Amino acid sequence: MLTKVKTATLSGVKGYPVTVETDVHRGMPGFNIVGLADTTIREATQRIKPAIMNCGFRFPDEKVTVNLVPAAKPKEGSHFDLPIALGIMMLGENIREAEDTAFLGEVSLDGSVNPVRGVLPLALALRNAGIKNIVLPAGNAGEASILEDVNILPSEHIRDAFKHVSGEKRIEKYRRREDPVRESAACTDFAQVIGQESVKRAIVIGAAGNHGMLMMGSPGCGKTMMARCIPGILPELTYEEKLEITGIYSVAGLLSEEQPVVRRRPFRSPHHTITQAGLIGGGRKPRPGELSLAHRGVLFLDELGEFDARVIDAMRQPVEEGIIRINRDLEEVVFPSRVMVVIAANPCKCGNLWDERKLCTCTQKQIDSHRRKLMGPFGDRIDMHVKVNPVDREKLTDTKREGNREDTASMRRKVVAARAVQEDRYRGLGYSCNGELDEKGLKEYCSPDAEGRGMMIAAYDNLNLSMRGYNKILKIARTIADLEGAECIGQRHIAEALMFRIDSDMH
Repeated sequence: MLTKVKTATLSGVKGYPVTVETDVHRGMPGFNIVGLADTTIREATQRIKPAIMNCGFRFPDEKVTVNLVPAAKPKEGSHFDLPIALGIMMLGENIREAEDTAFLGEVSLDGSVNPVRGVLPLALALRNAGIKNIVLPAGNAGEASILEDVNILPSEHIRDAFKHVSGEKRIEKYRRREDPVRESAACTDFAQVIGQESVKRAIVIGAAGNHGMLMMGSPGCGKTMMARCIPGILPELTYEEKLEITGIYSVAGLLSEEQPVVRRRPFRSPHHTITQAGLIGGGRKPRPGELSLAHRGVLFLDELGEFDARVIDAMRQPVEEGIIRINRDLEEVVFPSRVMVVIAANPCKCGNLWDERKLCTCTQKQIDSHRRKLMGPFGDRIDMHVKVNPVDREKLTDTKREGNREDTASMRRKVVAARAVQEDRYRGLGYSCNGELDEKGLKEYCSPDAEGRGMMIAAYDNLNLSMRGYNKILKIARTIADLEGAECIGQRHIAEALMFRIDSDMH
């Protein structure tokens, strides 16, 4: 006697379809699960039997074997409880296999179905496999309902799921509620930033091309305040981006019934004491770190000089490639990490090196050590280096110019227009913005005119640029040209881009 129930499993933030095969035959009573199941799934044998019996159903007195297909792929997660329980309950009931329906959910001893992590990527994998109906915990229904072409069927008890699969009483489809986008209390308007117009210009360029930024300046000059304003000038999330980001937050367990879908670009600001696993991701069962939680948004590293050097070095490859690879014994887990990295740092340990009104107490050795940390291999991978000067006293007291400060709305219009140009240019090519261009994309779309080419050659020779720095200047110049609506990269675009790659004088 055999039953089959559809479900899925996770690998990182990606789901894969799984079929739960349940068989019962004569022999000593037993309950075995095979197919590379993790400890959580194997413990299901202790949850499912009392849950079935407490709901008034009979548990077979024979030998029960559950096989998870494909057998060679590792499986994990308590969401296997519901499909396994249903497979056992369907034995001997003459119920046909539901080819177009899948089941997800953790089962309590009283038969109630509890919410689980990672429902959206699981549901997405099932949809791609042709599943039209997904029965899952009621607490996860809002999250999965973002999928527009799948019927989400919320179940609060295994009786509801059994009645649905037996045809006794169908579960009603969940009706998605479009919750309003709530403004973030941390998102300040750029109009509140006094002075720093040149830095705001750099931020517009960085946001328009998704270029990383290193802002260096004395304490209190507005670096953190401006960094927290950046999400307000980024374009709205597309449908596919919402799916992608919500799936990551679902796996990380950061969604709630009140906010089941991520609708704003993430802004993550980890403390400098964070571990490598916390920032990059990992663990015995790999989970996304801060770098993946900031995917398609902003990762803000405040006071970079205070971070552990090994943690900073571990970010080099993920920031450049846009993905994080974590290898375990049986498989490779991949997390996305396409972020706009924004860094704030003091010019020296005490922070007073550039402030003429204060005395720097750092030794030359401390200054050099601090410089190596900021301008080392990781700093070289950050597209733009921006010097942030203290605000002049005149600007603090000049009330006449308050209305002339550029605000978030005007900066956002520039960014959105430039992003639209890039989206149109790179449609179908695998790039979404200038910051993601590889060697092939650079040759195709970032060739300057004759004057601009001459300036680039002179800069390479005179400024001791690396090949990476040379390419990053071209990317920034392409973004500056897009902001102006220019087809070709000219000399003035190169000149402005060079301002953001020359190492600031820290002596």
